[in-house]
Amino acid sequence: IATKDKVDRRLKEMAREIIARYKQKDPLFVCLLRGGAPFTTKLLFEVAAQAPDFHPELDYLTVKTYSNQLTSKTPEVVMDLAPDTITEGRCIIILDDILDEGHTATFVTKHLLKHGAAAVDLVVLVQKQKDRSTYPAASLYGFEASDGWIIGMGMDDPRVKKEAHRWDDYIGITTTN
Repeated sequence: IATKDKVDRRLKEMAREIIARYKQKDPLFVCLLRGGAPFTTKLLFEVAAQAPDFHPELDYLTVKTYSNQLTSKTPEVVMDLAPDTITEGRCIIILDDILDEGHTATFVTKHLLKHGAAAVDLVVLVQKQKDRSTYPAASLYGFEASDGWIIGMGMDDPRVKKEAHRWDDYIGITTTN
């Protein structure tokens, strides 16, 4: 789908868009672990490089959505935001590797709104091209992909090995059975 150079170029563009949209809103960025970590790290380094006075605030949330790593189930919070993180009245930007079926994004959005968020946006590296009744589209995405098993930049392939390909610096589609 995208080489390292293409990913890096798109992250620079996404950083510019994030700065333009959110710099004056005191946003809270929430990285969904573990898949969102590589994307979030590279994206926020780029934001800081382009706007040294922005100072993005970041917290982490771990949500379990896959029972056996291959099929989805009802999402549940495994690790919530830090107790001292202020969410009340803020614009919160969820950062994740991929928008697939939308179950996790819907669950996390509702969770953050219950915590008092004024608004919740979703920013992902990859948005799958499919009809989603639960979460139609991300607010901002880097790439679109057809329905297949996507790897790299946070997206792993547990069929190969736990964490396989998560830290690859490109995005690909695997044909592993």
